[in-house]
Amino acid sequence: MADQSRTLADAEHQSMLRAYFTRQIGGGSDVEDYVQDVFVRVLSAAPAERVGNWRGFLLRVASSLLVDRFRRDRARLRDQHQELDEAGELIDDQAISPEQALIGRENLERLEEALKQVDPIARNVFLLVRVDGMRHRDVAERLGMDTRTVTRLVDRTLVHLGRSMAETEQ
Repeated sequence: MADQSRTLADAEHQSMLRAYFTRQIGGGSDVEDYVQDVFVRVLSAAPAERVGNWRGFLLRVASSLLVDRFRRDRARLRDQHQELDEAGELIDDQAISPEQALIGRENLERLEEALKQVDPIARNVFLLVRVDGMRHRDVAERLGMDTRTVTRLVDRTLVHLGRSMAETEQ
């Protein structure tokens, strides 16, 4: 009976969190990810005191999650990202003119130079994550570091590369 009431409460909390995130971010597929992230944070944090108001506690965690994501997206310049499916010239090789190919090669050379300026450890972490497609956790285990350190190094490298590319375009 206790398990049945716990399941009902979890369903109510999930529904409440879905509604909260839908209001905050406008719906979409990210809502379920946000709800899951709230529960992951709560379960990994294991509050020291007994929680009297779970609804309020979960909403506070949800709010801090949104703030953290906003800060991370701003640091990564997410609003300036372009989806690959929107970049038609990257998908259709036949549509690339010789001029576009030259510009692409020059951009790659500038990117390579900017990457050479990055600390060797950060460069290695970045390449393992972004080029080899490894997960942050796997890179952390492989290199004997904290997962947050891997994330921070990747973020800093992306910021450096973005700034370097922006500077060379001007």
